[in-house]
This record gives sequence, structure tokens and C-alpha cells, in this order.
Amino acid sequence: MERNFIDGYTEWQSNPEIVGVNKLPQHATFMPYENFDEAKKADRFASSRMKLLNGKWKFKLYKNYAYRPSDFAQPHYDTHNWDTIKVPGSWQMQGYDQAQYCNVRYPWEGSEDICPPNAPTKHNPVGCYVKKIQIDKSLLNKRVVICFEGVESAFYLYINGERIGYSESTFHRSEFDISRYIKEGSNVIGVEVYRWCTASWLECQDMWRLGGIFRDVYVYTTERQYIRDYEVIAEPDVTLSDGYADILVKTNGSYESLSLDLNILDESISLASTFSEGYAVFKDEGYGLLDKDGNTVALDSQYANEDHQTKLKAIVTDVNVWSSENPYLYTMVITLKDNGMPIEYISQKIGFRKVEIKDGIIRINGQRVVFKGTNRHEFDCHTGRYISEDVMRYDIEMMKKSNMNSVRTSHYPNDPKFLELCDEYGLYVIDENNMETHGTGWSTIVGCPQLPASRPEWEKACMERIKATYNRDKNITSVVCWSLGNESLGGAVPKKMYKYIKDADKTRFVHFECDRSPDEKELSDVQSKMYAKPWDCEEYAVTQRDGRPYILCEYTHAMGNSCGSTDEYTRLWDKYPCLQGGFVWDWVDQSILTKDENGKEYLAYGGDFGENPHDGHFCGNGLLFGDRSVTPKLCEIKKLYQNVDFNAIDASRGIIEIKNKFMFTNLNEYELHWSQCSDKGEFCSGTLACDIAPGEKAVIDLELSRIKTECYLNLEFVTKEDTSWCDAGHIVAEDQFVINEFENTYDELETDQPLIVDDTYGSLRVISDDVNVRFERRERNQLYSIKIGSEELLSAPMRLNFGRALTDNDRGTRAGSRLGCWRDAGDTPGIFNNTKWSINNYKVLEDGKKVIITGGATVCTQPESKAQIIYTITSKGMEIDLQFYPDASLPEIPEVSVLFELPKDFENLTYLGNGPEENYIDRCNASKIGLYNTTVNDLWVNYLKPQECGNRTGVRYATLVGDKKVFSVVAEPQMELNVSHYLPKEIENVWHQKDMPEYNKTVVRLIARQQGIGGYDSWGAHCNDIYKNKTDKTYRLKFQIRF
Repeated sequence: MERNFIDGYTEWQSNPEIVGVNKLPQHATFMPYENFDEAKKADRFASSRMKLLNGKWKFKLYKNYAYRPSDFAQPHYDTHNWDTIKVPGSWQMQGYDQAQYCNVRYPWEGSEDICPPNAPTKHNPVGCYVKKIQIDKSLLNKRVVICFEGVESAFYLYINGERIGYSESTFHRSEFDISRYIKEGSNVIGVEVYRWCTASWLECQDMWRLGGIFRDVYVYTTERQYIRDYEVIAEPDVTLSDGYADILVKTNGSYESLSLDLNILDESISLASTFSEGYAVFKDEGYGLLDKDGNTVALDSQYANEDHQTKLKAIVTDVNVWSSENPYLYTMVITLKDNGMPIEYISQKIGFRKVEIKDGIIRINGQRVVFKGTNRHEFDCHTGRYISEDVMRYDIEMMKKSNMNSVRTSHYPNDPKFLELCDEYGLYVIDENNMETHGTGWSTIVGCPQLPASRPEWEKACMERIKATYNRDKNITSVVCWSLGNESLGGAVPKKMYKYIKDADKTRFVHFECDRSPDEKELSDVQSKMYAKPWDCEEYAVTQRDGRPYILCEYTHAMGNSCGSTDEYTRLWDKYPCLQGGFVWDWVDQSILTKDENGKEYLAYGGDFGENPHDGHFCGNGLLFGDRSVTPKLCEIKKLYQNVDFNAIDASRGIIEIKNKFMFTNLNEYELHWSQCSDKGEFCSGTLACDIAPGEKAVIDLELSRIKTECYLNLEFVTKEDTSWCDAGHIVAEDQFVINEFENTYDELETDQPLIVDDTYGSLRVISDDVNVRFERRERNQLYSIKIGSEELLSAPMRLNFGRALTDNDRGTRAGSRLGCWRDAGDTPGIFNNTKWSINNYKVLEDGKKVIITGGATVCTQPESKAQIIYTITSKGMEIDLQFYPDASLPEIPEVSVLFELPKDFENLTYLGNGPEENYIDRCNASKIGLYNTTVNDLWVNYLKPQECGNRTGVRYATLVGDKKVFSVVAEPQMELNVSHYLPKEIENVWHQKDMPEYNKTVVRLIARQQGIGGYDSWGAHCNDIYKNKTDKTYRLKFQIRF
């Protein structure tokens, strides 16, 4: 690009066609190495020809461009009183400026009256970075390049005070040849970073808006003749027997003296080689690809072509193909020689795999693929946009452990190291370009046009972005799909982007989410949908109205307590070949760890820093919390993404059909562990080897003895050995079958001691030697007290409950107002929409050992709803039988339950029911019936915004233990259970966990039925109708309190 500065202002402020000045052309990710030994390790940052500039830089932040000094990068400029900042890192995460979270709005809306392409000028902080480096004299005759992997959002580069370059596009690499500007000894690097620029109009992703140098910075050197780029196409043949590698190498220099050697090494290379003076000698076989036995499997050598583009070829026989299940990588080394002497080495890990769309189906290595994926923003609650390699590895290992095989880099190219790790671990990648402009469609800015559409002034910027994405990542094996961007609609500019990528790459398919655009079919090889309902997906598959594969680039919106009904999608993927998976939104909550005014740490979201505009806690969409701890939602995804189906033919006898849904892996690579158990313990167990080929089924017979009571057959496929991402014994697939469901789980109350009924004005008491049950008779007519010995179990009267703390999905459906009639309906007199209780009569039976009290309740909804309650009391316990009759004209009920408030010392809980994680009627596939021991505090799930959490379904019985007392309940046949230290309304009214009041009680909700939590989306979609509590039916809850 020509060295053509206009005025140091127009580039970032007003001209979208200036996307860089003096930048080097984009190229593949690689590093020159000094010798073959370095190159074969394929560790870019271990090259002796590069130097990382990460670490401490001098830094000062200025309000805007008018305040920054123009000579700050001069060698004589005094920066000793400047601050020190860490690079890479966002400056807002280090105490400067203000982080701002926006979704569909531009951060400057309401503060500056501007339209595209103009960038803000009033509030547009400029960060000035300075670093001094030493340059050895030997480097002055080399080519020296400085590289910035990511800077938000635009910057000027200075060397020794001279401005030599400009770049924009936050997530793309920027390189500059600084050979002419450096000198021997101390050199000053200055970087002037603008938080906003013209390109910011193309970067309206749903994310925190930050600023600074947030990815690696380094310099590297080459000779004057060097490899400037290369492209690798490595694919197996149709039978997956042999692999064919075609490499196009682009060089700079005098072609007459240059030649190239190709070497590809197996990752587990045998050390049967010696190295001398940069030459590799492998026994007597010359250069080549080595397999695990140290044998050469491929090689090539060519003289450089006159046009500086040289083709190399290699054939690998008996190739090990790469897939997410077996990410087998070879190491390719290319040696550049000048007159026969090596002058440069480059290397790349490559895998042989083939991606194609055939007969309307996406296939990898010939097999139909289902993308079991997640979207992933690059964000860390500690460091913001900067992601360390340790965090990248953690993310990928957690994805693999959760049966994910794919990731979408939403909504920009991720750090190159992340993609290299996807190669290593095995994840299919949708590599998304850095373009999202939905804010121009939703904008409140008068006169703001939709971008880029067909606007010629934005064509260059958009084309440069897609070219940069392709060129940087074209040799990454795990990248199986290019995405033009996100939510940017169509037009002439996206069509040109699509044509470019299709012309450049015949080995991958192209994706673009632009569903609302009439020219969508001209922009994407797949039908890409966001948050389509399951029935819409099925309609597409049944009608076959479009011959393209169908992918949900975003689905099951994981905001807060969500991901209900995900199984409705995964079942369709198994049923219809054209439905080929989806990507959960999102991987990790985009929250920032900070401290409040009292020094208390908490995870912050939009608005917590006083910024405006903002989009609140809409950034909390993760399967992981902001600190990367696991949410219960991820357990559900893991279960639904597993690659084994279990079908009970006769569970009581242990006859189970097993289907292998892996693409390439036989189930004999795992062990099947099985056990039969009940709440009394394990009866029997064993281990089996299952030889089931991919796509095949088999029936196993465990030869179980028949048991008459309820018991559980648990099956787990586990890894035999440690892998790169898990330890031996990791569960890759599991299921449970309940045998003799509900048999002998509920017994009638025993009668023992005679009871005394004391019916006086103000109370009705049922008394035995150790038990005193009291109902209030003056006004409330409620169960008021249960005393066992001298210990009181209740802190407040038993009451009905019909509400839950609003979830994020509830808020999206306006449930707070739409279902508001139920919020206070269970409360006692004195509150609008309360419940009026009555005691109708009582009977004394079985020689005074049993008392039956019949009562009722009028729930003051409009119209009224009714309840009937029968209490059966003996000296051993009390049975409560509730039937609730809502008025059919009322909206659905969030929950039908009985609520008890107990003293706060009730903390330890044992229950037989679904666990171990929280579960709901529409998110319980990962749950198994078991006897679980936990605490009330551990039941709490710390969602970004406090909301309904901690529920358990399928509960047979539960026991809460306090100081010297026990609260034990048994359901007939089952119930849902929610135990917390807070009432639903107390949770709902708080915006951060840190603001929850100190608790003074334990709240137990025994639930006939709680609605599903939903998850189709979080801005209007209800849960599936089958999981709603409709008002045209009767609800029953029957349980015992054991004394």
C-alpha cells in the first residue's frame, strides 16, 4: 500500500476507503525459522528470528485526538512520568477510560450527532504507547517487520518519531516493514491508538467496546529474499487411503538462484535423523514426510518459478485423515534455498481432510457432519479482549469434554493461536469475518443508512476485511467454513465479498447470516438461521424448499437460566439429513470482574460503570460464567451432544440397544461401565467392551435379575486412557433407565400414639406426646406451627405459591406484567391478590390416632381460583393433599407450589430425585435419579442477574437438617423441589448477587409443577406450550411431612 498520509485525521475520522497506510499485504500465519530443528517444532514464538514485544509499555491516555502530543514518539520525548501498562491488554481493564457494553446500538448514540462514515471526535480517547527496543547491528541488513495481531480500533505507528503507518480493523493483523526506519542501538516504537474510527461502523458486534493493543506484538526478521506467503491444500482421496498436498509458495527475490524443498514430518517423529548445517538427513531417504516409525512418506523439491509462485506437491500413502474425532496432524517444513544453501525455513501443522457439500449435505471426509457447536466471543473477565493461551486451552478442553465438535468465532477472526489449538485438539471452525452492522438497521441516529449494502464507499473496507480473514487463516485445517460476517444484510458489497471467497477457495463452504435479505441465497452456501423454532426447522426439512444444508448459526440463547427445549433441536438433527446442527449462543458470559464502592468483588455488566448507552446484562449469555466456572446449562448441552444413543428394549433385564453416532470412531475405543442401584445403594455393576462401528447399532444383554422396587440402571461410556483434553475415565456418553418407576416409594402414614384435638377460638391444634400441629383460626386458617418436642420447624405459616423469580427469558416475554396476577396470589391477607384460607371440618379416626382436616383456599385472582387441601395427621407425620383449580380465563401459571419458611439453620439437604445439577421440566436430559447430599447454599446458582435457580425435578423424598431438628418430606409419587435462603420476590428485586441481603430463613417450595424455563430466545419466545402451566386443568400436589 502506498505511503500516503493525508493529515493524520482523515484516515480514522472521515474516509472509510483509507483502511491502512504502508501496511504489508496480508498473508498466511507463519514465522521464519533459522534452521530445520526450529522449524520442525512449528512453534512460531520459539523462533530465534522473532522477538515478542509483549510486556510493559509506557502509556498515557488522552481525552481525544486534540489533546495527544504529536511528538510523543520522538527519542527525546520524556515519558518517565507516564504510566506503565501491560501489552497485550485492553486499557479499560487496567484502570483507564470506561468499558461500555452495547448490543445493537453504537456507543456514541445520544452523545455525538454523527452518521457514517464519521467517527466520534468529542469522546474518542487516544492511547499513546511507547516502547524502546535494542537493535543489533547485524539486523540492519535484514528485513525487519513489526506485527500487531489485534488493536482496537485504529492506530498510527511511529518509529523513532517518524509516523510510518496506519491501520484499522480491530481483529485483523497489521504488519509494517520497518527496515528503513530502525538504527543500531536504542529505537523508539510509538503507537497512537484511537478507540473509535470510521471502521467502527462495521464493528457493531454484541460485545464490550474497549480499546488498546489486545493481542501479541512482535518483530521478526527475514533475509532480503524470503517466502512472503504460501497456500496449502491437503485432502485425502475418496477412499481415505492416500493424502494429496498441493502447496503454492510465493517468494520475493531473484528467482534464478532460489529453490524450495518440501518436508512433512509426523507429529510423533522418530529421532532417526541428524541435523548438520541446516540440512536434514533422514538415513538415506533424503527430505520427506516421516511416519511414526521414522519413515519418509512424502517429499518434493522445485526451483522457484519466474513469477515467484512455485508449486510443490506431495502424496502421503496410508494417510491418517484429520477430523474432530482424530485430529491427526503432520508437520510441513518448507526450506528456501539460495544457490543451494538454506536461507529460510517455515513450517505448518497440516491435516488431511476434505470438506464438501454433496447432494445438499455438508460432508467431512465423505461423512455427513452434524455441527454440535457453540459461539465464542474472545473475552475474559480479568483481561477483557486479551485471551491467554492457558484460557484458550481451557475453553477448548471444556468444549471437547462437553461433546462439542465445532466453534463459530463470533463475530470476528479469533487469535491465530486459538485456531492452531483447534487444529491440535480437533474442532471444526466457522471462521467469521470482522463485520457486523446490525446497529445501522436498529439505529436511532437520524439519517443513518444500512451498511454496507451497495454503497461503493464501503466496498474497499469490506473487501480488505474478507481478504485479510481468508489470507491469514487459509492454511488452518480446522477451518471448514468461511463466514462473511454477522447480521449485516445483503447488497452489492456482500455479493462481491462472497464472489471473492468462492473464487479464492474451492475447498470450504461459505456462510452468511442475512436471513432477512432478499438476496440471501446469493450470499451463502447454507441456509443459516438464528433462533428458528424447532417446528420451523422441521418445516424446512419436510418441504425441501431449499436444496441447501440448514445450520443454526445461533440457537438456544443461554442467557441466565435458560437452554430449555434444546433436545427439540437435537432430535431433528438425527431425523433429517439436511438439518446439520447448530451453535449455542454463547460460550462464556461477557462480564467484567470489578469491585464496588465497598471493595467487594463482583461480575459487572452493562451500565455498572455508569456508561450510556448500554444493554444491561444482555451480555450474560454463557454456558460458562464470566469467571469460566461451569453453569448447569453446559451439562445439558453435553448430554444432548453425546455421540451415543441408548434405547431400552427391556431395562429390567438389562437389554439395551446402543447406537454409535460418531462419524469415524468405533465404540471399542471406550469402556462401557454399568451399574444397577437404588437409594439403598448399588446392587451390581460391570464393565463391557462394545465393538460398534460408526453409524451402527448393537444390542447388549446385562442379564439383570428382576427387582420389585424402584431402581436405576446407569450406563456410561468412558475413555480408557488420558487424552490431550481429558483424563482416563472421562464420561463421553451416559444414560439412565428407571425400572419399576414409583414402586414402593410412598407409604401410608403410620398410626401410633393417640392424638388430642384442641379446637378453641383462635387455633386448631392436633397434639401427641412429641408433636404439636397448630392451625390459626381467627383470620388466616393456615397451618401455622409444627413443633417436634420443643423445636419449632416453621418460621411462617404454610402458604401457596404461584410465582418464581423472573428469569431473563421471563423478562423477555414480559412475564412480570403479563403474569403479574400470580406474583402475589399466594400471599396472605393484607396484600392485593392474596389467598384466603378456610378450615371446613375435621374428623378423628382410628381410635383417635388419625385426624383428617378438610380445608380450602380462595385465590383472589380476577376471576377467583380455588384450592382444596386435605391434611391427614398422625403422631408419625402429616399428609397434605392439595388440588388447585385455576380459572380457565387466566394466563399460564409460573408455578403451583406450597411454600414453607423454616429457620435459617436448615442447611443440609438429602434428596432422592433428579440431579446433581439444577434441572427443570424442559432441561432435565442430563439429570439422573439418585440420592444426593448437598447444602442450601450450594443449590444456589449465581447467574449474572439473580433469578430463579436451583430447582430439582422428579423428587421422591427430601430431608433438610437444621440444628437439632429435621424437616423431612415424601412425595406421592413425585414433586419438584426448590430450596433457597430467599423468597422468589427477594431474588427478583436484586440486580447483583453482591446486593442480596443477609438471609434469615430457609425457603422450601414443594412444587406440583413449575413452568419450563425456555430458551428459543430471550426477547419474546415463550417456552414450549407443553411445558406451560395452562389454567384449563387441575393441579395436584400430595406429600407427607414425616415427624
